Amino acid sequence: MTTRYTEELAGWVSRRAAPRPRQDRNIVAFLAVKEDVRAALEAGYAMKTIWAHLTATGRLACRYETFTQHVKRYLRTAPAATGSPSPPAPPAPTPPPAPGEPRKTPPPSVGGFTFNATPKTEDLF
Repeated sequence: MTTRYTEELAGWVSRRAAPRPRQDRNIVAFLAVKEDVRAALEAGYAMKTIWAHLTATGRLACRYETFTQHVKRYLRTAPAATGSPSPPAPPAPTPPPAPGEPRKTPPPSVGGFTFNATPKTEDLF
């Protein structure tokens, strides 16, 4: 009786759907068409149109969201290959003055109320 069940189970396992495909398959497929996608984007085509064509022709088999993530990761954030200089780094912040050292420039004045911790006696009466 158990041999029959194990044979039935073995047949079911071999016939059932394969597990979900690995994600790296989509990355490899995208990297294979990366230059075509770059050229189409530079030509002014919409990402949705490019994705629709690639999936219709069988060159890609991923969802549109996955395609946009790959475009963002591998094309939009990649350094430009044209040799253009990279944007300059933001200036380093100046360190605050030491506790006993006076400020070199006064703080910007903001109109309106200013707080003074020592009260004037004439204002109290």
